[in-house]
Amino acid sequence: MTIILPPRTALVYGETDVLVAGGGPAGIGAAVAAARSGRRVMLLEKRGFLGGNITAAYVETCNHFMHHLSFQTSGIWAEMEEGYRAQFGRSGDIRPNAPHRFSSEYLKIFFDAFVGNAGVEICLHSFVNEVVVENGVISHVVIQGKQGPAAIKVKQVIDCTGDGDLAFAAGAPFDQGRDRDHRCQPGTLNFRIGGVDAAALVRDGNDQLKELNRRFREDYRAGKTGLSCKRQDIPMGRLTENGLVSYINYPCAYGVDPTSFADLTRGEIECRRYIPELCAYMKENFPGFEKSELVSIAPEIGFRDSRRIRGDYRLTIDDVLSGRHFDDAIAVYPQFYDMLSPDANMNEGSPRDAGYNGYICSYPKDGLNFEIPYRCLLPLGVENLLTAGRCISADHVAESGIRAISACMYTGQAAGTAAGLALQNGVNPRSVNTTELREKLRAQNCIL
Repeated sequence: MTIILPPRTALVYGETDVLVAGGGPAGIGAAVAAARSGRRVMLLEKRGFLGGNITAAYVETCNHFMHHLSFQTSGIWAEMEEGYRAQFGRSGDIRPNAPHRFSSEYLKIFFDAFVGNAGVEICLHSFVNEVVVENGVISHVVIQGKQGPAAIKVKQVIDCTGDGDLAFAAGAPFDQGRDRDHRCQPGTLNFRIGGVDAAALVRDGNDQLKELNRRFREDYRAGKTGLSCKRQDIPMGRLTENGLVSYINYPCAYGVDPTSFADLTRGEIECRRYIPELCAYMKENFPGFEKSELVSIAPEIGFRDSRRIRGDYRLTIDDVLSGRHFDDAIAVYPQFYDMLSPDANMNEGSPRDAGYNGYICSYPKDGLNFEIPYRCLLPLGVENLLTAGRCISADHVAESGIRAISACMYTGQAAGTAAGLALQNGVNPRSVNTTELREKLRAQNCIL
């Protein structure tokens, strides 16, 4: 059953050259790049802080799979990471031989300045999922506010919402989840604990948190844990001297549609139900956790995939595995894919299974990379719109590689640079000269 909503008006809050929706890594890369091209840029974020899943879902270990690679990060990501380390170092992490992890709390503060100093107008608490489209061109983006809707007049739009909300609102076609049943990977609600025996967990230079995860996996597969959640791994974050473990990546909700408020509600509540159970298990079974206690639960459940907006090209897992070269490549990334089974199948699958026969994961090896073409950022049917981050055009398994957090910032930087170039040359993004775009990205120290 449907109803017809009455006509309404929206206050025109302002106008901008480039509007970026979504303040996660993709949106930050897009907004900073577009602003540095000399354009007026507005960044809209639905939460009260920037950072996306790093800050909202406690995904603090962004590049753990590249820890031992010679692959060098580049562009705005490398600049951001270097600036953060200079200010906050290892964020109190005492785990030995560990990859760099951000503090989600320090990162909120860092991004305020990093993005603001680039000249970007930041608008927090600005939820957007509505646009005004005229002849295939977005003329206004609508913020859903407590004072009623507010419209932003735009020239170019970059959708970095993760779920492709603006592209969906503009009528762009999309795929979601697996091809046959559209099921997505599970959502995860990370949480923090305090009161662990930090000294014991790093004694003699050994990382006992890593060992505990290994044992947990073996016990889970042997049916010894008795836990309700179907997740078989328990990755953990920073360990500080005062006994804080900055995240426990465990509570998962399967069969959740990340674009459904009803499913999101179910997923949040389900994941919270698993947390006391796991806390009790760790107290009883993990040496050093005897006095541990729950400190905080991430502000929201985090998702690995949802809508993938169809573009001029659809990146496939075959492209990733073969390292296919594209003349319009705007990013290079280690050959990586990591896809949790949408139906909690704990078998070890392969990328050819497309997620129907178990968990698919391959960490990269030196010298094996893949490229992302610019055409994946160009949604079908809308002329002044780009996408960046995990909602770009790709098949379901390939998406599990391009969803990596630093990869999202790479595609965001490319989208922001392309939007600036389109405005400079008086064309829409689809008509941008990709040779010129690639030259500009190289000039920004991007590895192509």
